[in-house]
This record gives sequence, C-alpha cells and structure tokens, in this order.
Amino acid sequence: MMNYFILMRPTLFLPLWIFFLLGAHFAEGSLSWRSISIFILYTLLMGGVYVLNQIVDRESDRKNEKLFLLSDEIIPLTHAYAEMITLFIISLGLSLLFGKIVFLYFLISLLMGITYSYPVGGMKAKPFLDILWNSFGYGVLAFVIGWISVSFPSPHMWARGIPYFLAVSAVFVNTTIPDIKGDREEGKITTGVLLGKKKTLILGVILDILAVIVSYLLGDHICLIAAGLSLPIFIYAYLSSGSKPILLSIRATSGILGIAVFIITPIIIPLFLLILLIQKNYYRKRFNINYPSLYSGADKEF
Repeated sequence: MMNYFILMRPTLFLPLWIFFLLGAHFAEGSLSWRSISIFILYTLLMGGVYVLNQIVDRESDRKNEKLFLLSDEIIPLTHAYAEMITLFIISLGLSLLFGKIVFLYFLISLLMGITYSYPVGGMKAKPFLDILWNSFGYGVLAFVIGWISVSFPSPHMWARGIPYFLAVSAVFVNTTIPDIKGDREEGKITTGVLLGKKKTLILGVILDILAVIVSYLLGDHICLIAAGLSLPIFIYAYLSSGSKPILLSIRATSGILGIAVFIITPIIIPLFLLILLIQKNYYRKRFNINYPSLYSGADKEF
C-alpha cells in the first residue's frame, strides 16, 4: 500500500497545502469542517494528477533516474491508471457536496492537470506554456480554492494570487533544468530545453524580481519576504550554474513560505513533518536514497 501512496508524490502536497492555506489566510477565514474537507479532496485530486504525470513521464523519468515506481515497473501501469481514475472520481464527485463553485475550480484544476501532462500536445512539453500551466495551477488555483473554502469568491482573490503566480513561475523555470537531458532525448521542448541552462536561470531571476515588485505593490509581506530572501539564491544559481545552487533556488521559496504558513496555521506542522518522515523513511529503505533533502539530486551535474 505504501508504494501507491508514494506514487501520489506526497512531497508535492506540501507546496500545494502552502498555497491553499495562504488563500484561506488572505480570505480572512478560519478552518472549519468545510475547509478541511475541501483541503482533503483537493489533495486527492492533485494526487491523481501527479500519478498521471508519472504515467506520461515514465520514459524520461527512467533516463533522468528519478521517481522509479513506474519507470522501474515497481507498480504495474494498469494499477497506476486504476489509482488515478479512483482519485479523480472520489475527489471530483464529493466536491459537488460543497457547491458548484468548488466543483468548477476542481474541474478546472483537473483539466489543467490533464492538458499539462497529456502525452501528445501536452503543455508540459511546450515552452512558456509549461510555466503558465504549472504556475497558474499551483500559485493561483490552489490559492483560490483555499480562499473559497473559507469565504465567498471575490475578484480580490485573483489579484492576491498574482505574486504567488510569479514566485511559482520563478521556481518552476529552474525545475526544468535538471530534466533538460532526459527531456531533450524524449523530444520534449520544455522552457529549459528551449532556452538552455543559462538563459533559463536568467528568466528565473527576472520572475523572482517581478514577484518582489508585485508583492510590494500589493502589500503582500509574506510573498515579499519569501521572494526577497530567495532572490540572492536565484542570482547565485545563475552566476555559478552549479547543481547545488540550482536545487537550492528551487526549494528556497517554498521553504520560506512554509515557515510563514507554520506561523499562520501551526496546526499543519505535524502533517508536514509526517509527510517528510514517511518519504525519507520510504526512499532510504527502498532505494537507499536520502530523499527529500535540500540537495537531493545534486550528485548529478546538469
């Protein structure tokens, strides 16, 4: 059973939860049975999306030596499809209990997840559109769903989501760098493949600067601090082009935002720690890998 839980990529739940909880925070609402239920269902929905992403990427994952469960055939492909469909049906179906608006945003999230990962014509393999899909899905939709879990929809929630769209964009462009080799061999033209390492790193710096500026203009001190503290790391990653600085730039913003969320919603801390403990224990025992860690993957130069 643990293999199937890990297939959902629970470490990716952490940034998802961060933006969900930030949305709830800026809506000035409090967690309730409704918001917690939506939180759980949205986690299951995105877990299904992450399974789909691995189904599609299993060949490039094999070449990039990552994830392993499908690329090394530890879990049969038919079982992965079954898990994905089950997660989609449960989360999407039960979201209707919380109204049409919640269902609509769940449906948009699902469609964006499918079109991002879809093997033929998917946005994951289209430069710049890969940034848009990922950043809107993480930095905006998760934020918005967190907002409507505790409050009514508002045009203000979209404006509040802009700094997080930019911050996630900055992080995402750098995540395309470690996969350049495998993606190029698979014929995928991601932003990283199109621009190459140095230009991709420049783009990351620019997007993080924009996140700082917009956060300041909107009075969002949380994103301002996170993007501001991350900026020297993005610049250092560009100047050095080394694996460790690049990986640090990928993880710094989420880590700082995570600390902010811990202060805002301390009840979430045990759940974050549990996910990290489960992942570390699983990968150490199963693959003898220290994952997740700040520099996991830094042993390979990219």
